[in-house]
Amino acid sequence: MGTAHLLRLLSLLTGILLLQQVRGSIITVPQKITAVEGSCVVVPCQTKPYSRVIWYQYHRLHYPVVYASSNVAEQFKGRTSLLGKAAEGDCSLMINDVRSDDNNLQIYAWIYPESDSNKKFYDQTVTITVERRSPVISIHRQIISGEIFQADCSLTYSCPFSPPVIQWHISLDMKNSTSMIFNKEENGQWLHTNTLYGLGIYQMHNSKIRCSAQFKSIITESQQITLSVLYKPVMVTLTAGKEPVIEGGSITAECAANCNPQPHLYSWFRRHNGQIKKINSTQRKMSFSNIIRDTSFSCVVHNEIGVGQSDWLDLDVQHAPAILPESSCHLTGEVLRCFCSAKAAPVASIIWRIDGNETKPASSFLSTKEKNVISEEISRPAKRQTNVYCFAWNSLGNDTKLLSKRNLSKTSSLSTWLPALLFVGMALLFGAMFFYRKYFADRPQSDQDSVLGKLRYTVQRSPSSPCRPERNPEVDRLSSVYDNDFLVEMSRPSEALRRNSNRTVPKGGGRILAKSEGMYCNMAGYPNR
Repeated sequence: MGTAHLLRLLSLLTGILLLQQVRGSIITVPQKITAVEGSCVVVPCQTKPYSRVIWYQYHRLHYPVVYASSNVAEQFKGRTSLLGKAAEGDCSLMINDVRSDDNNLQIYAWIYPESDSNKKFYDQTVTITVERRSPVISIHRQIISGEIFQADCSLTYSCPFSPPVIQWHISLDMKNSTSMIFNKEENGQWLHTNTLYGLGIYQMHNSKIRCSAQFKSIITESQQITLSVLYKPVMVTLTAGKEPVIEGGSITAECAANCNPQPHLYSWFRRHNGQIKKINSTQRKMSFSNIIRDTSFSCVVHNEIGVGQSDWLDLDVQHAPAILPESSCHLTGEVLRCFCSAKAAPVASIIWRIDGNETKPASSFLSTKEKNVISEEISRPAKRQTNVYCFAWNSLGNDTKLLSKRNLSKTSSLSTWLPALLFVGMALLFGAMFFYRKYFADRPQSDQDSVLGKLRYTVQRSPSSPCRPERNPEVDRLSSVYDNDFLVEMSRPSEALRRNSNRTVPKGGGRILAKSEGMYCNMAGYPNR
């Protein structure tokens, strides 16, 4: 009992002594501080202005120097520095490149000069706790294709002077993305955030993403996460099996799409000869019966984000041959040429029968404009009675047609060329008129033309004279249509005949005298002027 009582008394006295020392101390430091491995840590310290300070590691047997101008312990060399100014009483210590061995490190500061030789600064120790921290990824909201997404990679660290370098590691190359860095203080430490912005695309779905933080001596990494992206149906495909479809049969079509979330509705479209029928279903497979040629199918997939449609699937329906309407014969002179086309799947074979005899074709070719169409042609001397049959067949059936004949004789050939000949003739006629008006209508008049013109316009007679020039109705009518020059040219032959007839008139009769000034009529009993 005596020993126990003595120990309790000793403990009480020690506590009172320490309390008095703390109260009498002039230094202010925290009791505990947390440091991040790989980062640095600042230990705040404030006192009165001092001459120098030494930081020690607390130890029962010896006193390793953490910071001083010399004799620094090996494990702290090059890692410690003093931040504050002695004149301001700032004795804060910074430890760089915090290691895991620094965990639970206890340190204290010794201030010089000492104001009281009994003060023990080692009673005010600071305990450093070391933690290894990894960055954390957070997605702000659900990523939707076509919209902007935001992802953060964040890490708290203990060194305000040297933040870590954060990098993103993404399995998909995000070309339309960028990042921004933010720092803020939280509870005596700093939060370092690298924010990734970008346009969400469906290719990002199920891709892997992570980030890393690089300090001076170590690198820490976040956990890898898998991205979930919502997007409408893409890459919609429609298949109808590999088996051939026979006309009149049935098929089972399957519609597939890449989307998230999964589809909740399928719309099926059946097209034939421009007419489209629609069927809605919740199933990705659909059966169709009574399939005929020239039939196509398409499907539309619906989910909560949008819709997507497949390309049209043209069915290759197998059917018996059908000889096309343009198949016929043409008779050109003494040569008969026949042409036959047939559509079938599988492609048909063609047999020619002329007057009951099989004939080999002159040429055979597949159409490049229409699928499953084969054409053949024959040529032979024409006969008065010729029956030409085209026979097409494949494994599903056959078709026969008696080809009609069209006569392409010389007369028909002339009727073909007649419009072209008329066009050339009209062009020559207009050319001749243009040539005449350009080179003859505008040329100077000769003396004969001048006299003839005066004869037309200056015929004179006395008012009481019974002599009148004879009018030419044809000339009067034409003068209202054509110009005078053209009429002069037309009247030259008749004028010449008139001069010849005047030379045979008897002396006692009237006479016509042509002068340069005009034309005078002299009849018997009237004097000449």
